[in-house]
Order: sequence, then C-alpha cells, then structure tokens
Amino acid sequence: MSTAKPVADPPSLEQQRLLVSRILSSALFRKSRKLATFLQFICEQQQMGKADSINEQRIGTEVFGRNEGYHMGEDSIVRSQARFLRIRLQEYFATEGKDEPIILTIPKGSYVPEFHLRELPAEPVQAVATLVSHIGYTASTPSDTESPEPPPKRSSFWIYVAAGFGVVVCLALGIGWWLRGEEHRHAGVPVEVRFWASIFDSQRTTILVPADSSLVLMDELIGREITLSDYMNRKYRSTVPPPEMTRIWNQLLTSQYTNVVDLRLVSALERLPEVDHSKTQVRFARDVSVSELKQNNVILIGSTRANPWVDLFSSAGRFRVGYDSNTHTNLVENRNPGPGEKARYDEAADSADHLAYGVVSYLPSLDGESSSLLIGGTSKAGTETASEFLLSPRFIAFLRTLDTKGGALPHFEILLSAQNLNGNSYQRTIVCYHIL
Repeated sequence: MSTAKPVADPPSLEQQRLLVSRILSSALFRKSRKLATFLQFICEQQQMGKADSINEQRIGTEVFGRNEGYHMGEDSIVRSQARFLRIRLQEYFATEGKDEPIILTIPKGSYVPEFHLRELPAEPVQAVATLVSHIGYTASTPSDTESPEPPPKRSSFWIYVAAGFGVVVCLALGIGWWLRGEEHRHAGVPVEVRFWASIFDSQRTTILVPADSSLVLMDELIGREITLSDYMNRKYRSTVPPPEMTRIWNQLLTSQYTNVVDLRLVSALERLPEVDHSKTQVRFARDVSVSELKQNNVILIGSTRANPWVDLFSSAGRFRVGYDSNTHTNLVENRNPGPGEKARYDEAADSADHLAYGVVSYLPSLDGESSSLLIGGTSKAGTETASEFLLSPRFIAFLRTLDTKGGALPHFEILLSAQNLNGNSYQRTIVCYHIL
C-alpha cells in the first residue's frame, strides 16, 4: 500500500465526502454495517467542524447504543471496533481503493479521521528516461540552413540498440511493478483479516453450529456414543432407553441444549468486522444436513461426542477430540504424531495437574472450495481454552509465523493445554501444531 503524508492544502470537503461515499459503498464495508456506521459518524462530525466532540463516550452512545454515562473501563466496544475499523480501512486502500488519490486514516489514540494525499511511486517511464539519459542517447534537430548529412550506418545501429534496450527496460520495469503489486496485494492486508475473510467468505454462506449438549446426556442414558451415521440418519431417535429414563430421554429428544462457552464464542465471532450477517447463520446441530455442510463454509464447536458433524472432517486433520468409554476419559487423539508428540492426550481432571485440552482446526471446506473452522475441547475448560486463544493476540502472532508470502494461509491445526480450575481455564499453552 502506498504511503500518505499530510499536506499544506488538505483535500477539500467535497473530495473527502466523495471518498467516504466510495468507501462506504465498497464490498468491504457493505457487509459490515457497524463499521460503516462508525466511519460515517466520525467523518460527518469532522466535516461539520465538530472534531473536538468526537470521543469514546459519544461514539459509544451515538453509534453503539450504549446508555449515557456508561462505564468505558468495563465496556471496550468503541476501542475494539476502532481497531477493526483501522484494519478494514487499511484493507480497502490495499485492494478496492488501491488507486484512490486520497487516503483516510484514524490515528491510534484518536477517533478523528484524517485525510491525506497518497504518495505515488515514480512512474516506470521516468525510470526509463533516466536510464536512457545515462547511456548518452539524445535526439538532435537539424538546423534550417543546413542539410543534415546521412548518418553513418554505424550510428544507426547504435540508435536501434539504444531504442531496443529502452523498450526492454520499460517492459522489465512494468512487469516488475506488476509482480511486486501482486506480491503486496495481500501483504497490505493484515493476516488476521485474511484469515477471517476466508471463513466468512462473501461469496458463500457460513454456518455456525454450536454443540448439541443433550447428546452427551443421551450417551450416558443408553451407555454408548451416538455416532455420526446415527446422527445423520436420525437413527438415535428410535433408541429405547431404560424404562426409568424414558421421560428424561423424550425431553432430551425435543430440547435444544447447548452451553454458555459455545454461545460466548458465537457472540464474539458475530462481532468480527469480516462477518456479513446476511450470509451467516447460527444453526442447532440437529437441524443441519450433510448437503448444507458440503455447500457452505462451516464453523463447528464441540467434540465429536457433542457435535458428531466434526467427524465429517476427520480425514482432513490429525487431531480428534473424543471420549474413551472404557476409561470414561475425554481425550484428544493425535493420529500420525510427529517427533516428540504423543498419540493421545488425556484430560486429567482428577489429577494434581487438572489438565484440559483444546483444539483449533483450520481445514478445507468439505467441497474443497474454501475453508472451515473447528473449535473443540475435552471439556468446557478445553473449549474455552481454544475459543479464547482463537480471539487473542497470541493467535494473530501464530498466524504471522505462517504468513511467509502474504498470500493465502495454509491450513493447520493447533493443540492447546490449560489448567482447569472449577471448569475455568488458565495458563494456556500451545502443545503442538500441524501444517496440513
């Protein structure tokens, strides 16, 4: 992305308004109503000469509907959305707005927008002209009183060589600029934005599926795990439970239970600026079909025991969050472990370590056209570990270690561990990860 600097004569108000209009009508901002409203509000205030009144408290009440005098220390909605807005503007000027003559920025520590003229790189023709001047070739005009002598054949030869060399240099510089533009087209977009944009793809619907928590209770009632096949074909509905459990079984069959950790994650994901709410659905696991999961991007939350759809992706990754019914242990299987890795990581809820495990898997979509995301854990604390890591600066730092070329990110899976204290996780650590 080209740089920008303040100038003595800033862009006119009309130029500023036209730029804001183009930004708000871009695909990047059309799919994020909150960020568009945020940007429109601060720009309108600045252009009306009310820059001094643009502050966190006012944005919180005017844009995000917070009550007058709300506690900004406890509610960071404005600060977090401002960060996303800066990222989205950077992405706009690196992609759709790469040819904009004016750049809009929101400096850190402020909410007042600034408009700068873009610094453009030198044109290739200028570089060619400079290079040609260095090789000493200039055109001369004959005088009116003198008849020019025919140039020697040797001179014509060198003129053709210089001209040909100039053309080659021009082509080389043009190709170089184009290649460099392609290389940096993605590099100007923050890696976390590219990651989430691949999940919340504007061309496809993204389905978020929290865990079906009733299944774990149903497994316990019938003494076996309900498999993916049983779940897909609804065969579990014809299972006959012990007589004394019939009333509870029937209640579980007709109820839609999930857990608060999954709901918190869904809520956090829906606030991401990359989310297009018109193309995002939250579905209860039992209401989803295989064909829907194959045709769309998917975010699955939970282990195979609470969300059997996870097993549809079993061939794509090496980690599988499951359950050992013989030892009554929640665990993470590590198929084809690497050096120093274990083949199985058992949750140690009853030991002194109180270890829980979480997994974040970024995998190809079932049709291979896009990407999907799986978040699961050996318990509530394990899923919480994976969820909080996914939304933390540590995850962004991890993505940056994979982002060597600035293009599409490779698929991967991460195994995390955490101390489990009364269902809450702390001291989270990356155990190992695989690039797929």
